[in-house]
Amino acid sequence: MLIALDDIQENGNMRRAASCATADAALEASIAALGVLQPILVRPDPNGGYILIAGYRRVAAARRAGLAEVPAEIRLMGELESEAAQAAENVVRLPVEPVDLWRHIDSLIQAGYSLQSAGASLGMSDRHIQQISILSQIAPRLLDAMTGKQLPSWRTLGVIAQAPHDQQIAAFERHNYPHGVTWTSVSAECTAHRIPQDRAIFDVATSGVVFDEDLFAEPGSPEQFTTGDIAGFMAAQLAAVQDRIQNGDEPAMLLEYSPMAQLPKLPTGWVFVERKEPLTPRSKHKRAYAIVPANDWMDAGRVVDVVIKPATTAKAAAAPAATHNTDAIEQEEYEPELPAEEPEALPDDVCQITKAGYDMLADIRNEALHDALRSPLRMAPDKAGVALLIAYAAGRYDLREILATIVSPEGTITIPDAATFAALVGEALARTINLTPLHRQNQVSRSTEAYNAAEWIGAIVNADGLMPRVDTPEFLSCVGGRTLQTLAHDHLPKAETAEMPAKVADLRRWLCGRMPNWVPVHFGAPGPISDQWKNPRYGNGDVECPDTR
Repeated sequence: MLIALDDIQENGNMRRAASCATADAALEASIAALGVLQPILVRPDPNGGYILIAGYRRVAAARRAGLAEVPAEIRLMGELESEAAQAAENVVRLPVEPVDLWRHIDSLIQAGYSLQSAGASLGMSDRHIQQISILSQIAPRLLDAMTGKQLPSWRTLGVIAQAPHDQQIAAFERHNYPHGVTWTSVSAECTAHRIPQDRAIFDVATSGVVFDEDLFAEPGSPEQFTTGDIAGFMAAQLAAVQDRIQNGDEPAMLLEYSPMAQLPKLPTGWVFVERKEPLTPRSKHKRAYAIVPANDWMDAGRVVDVVIKPATTAKAAAAPAATHNTDAIEQEEYEPELPAEEPEALPDDVCQITKAGYDMLADIRNEALHDALRSPLRMAPDKAGVALLIAYAAGRYDLREILATIVSPEGTITIPDAATFAALVGEALARTINLTPLHRQNQVSRSTEAYNAAEWIGAIVNADGLMPRVDTPEFLSCVGGRTLQTLAHDHLPKAETAEMPAKVADLRRWLCGRMPNWVPVHFGAPGPISDQWKNPRYGNGDVECPDTR
């Protein structure tokens, strides 16, 4: 029955949960849209009206929403029974199963509710109801597998939901193991190739390339607005680069992108150069552009630009007019030689030194540098680590922002705290250190130690602990039959291996998901072998430094 809010009195002994402004606002929005759906519980007041037993938040929200009446269930109870009823309602109430909520919202929309009205009826923000509307489109078979289970991350769910149903189901079947579903692997197979809007150097508004908002991405992140129109993005990006080359104030050219160096691929006779000041039309330096190709999922469409110059500076007898040819290296313009003039007077603090003098200074400074580096008084542990990081990052364009964290534009050196330094080192190594399989190590002329660096570093940081499971169909298809039998005996109980299939194909399928702790290869490799060496700088010259083996 409906009773007037003015006739309801709050129980002075009611135990209330801590107020949450967001939750209260959501409840108020829901009640304003649909009214109070669950009746409150009251008991008659001997002095007239009713005493509230359960439903304090509903009553408060109804009053704020301007309602005059609310549905109520009236019980004849004493004060002790009322206390018990209040406790029972708060303790036994269960949260709504998320998947059931998604299905319920989908039913509301199918029945004619708009997203906004469905969200208001449930006290949800527009963004939240849009997200759940997308999740309700996950294939029913996957929703059934999620019901009653711990759900993967919101981002993982969003990626799965935006893939076609047949792609979702195919990925689900490949990664549905006896121990459960590996949802991160399902998500990886459902990921679509998209390019973030923040890589565009063209005018997005007039380009005709449509960028969609990913409601599951962090607001403000590069993943928030992306496009699946890869061809349209690449064409617009190329046109924008060519416009810069043709109409810009700098001499420039478009070069092929080098995936290995992550830089423009330099033609013969050209070198990279550090230059902060802008280029002039008559500069010998040029701006070199390259566009990361579309098949690079990580950086597709990104524009890379660097300054380059000729490796030699031999003067041309005559220079042709400046052109911007993107297919070949341009002829350099050189100013004619000026007649010799009297040199301008130099300030008193300017020291004129010949090239031979600078060579001598370099030798002297090198000796002082090496002495300082070997001095335990000057090379403190914190400085040693930063010096190594500077040496590692210098000259690598993909590590320039890491180097800039330590060295300011004015050349000031900052020694970071231990945690920041560790993070910088980890980021630098993560970008540059990669494993190379043994059978591919003969394709490039490098030392064994260079290949083993990733193995040793992986052992330091215990990368084994982050290895994903490999008892998957994809990996087991690469394992031979005899090895599979050995693995089964090593990792499974004897009673279980008695039922092991005889055929290799059946054995592979049977082993999927049964060996969660199997790690075929651990990080680590034999150390380098070197002769013992002596260095007089360490003590009296007779101190031997032990082998590193």
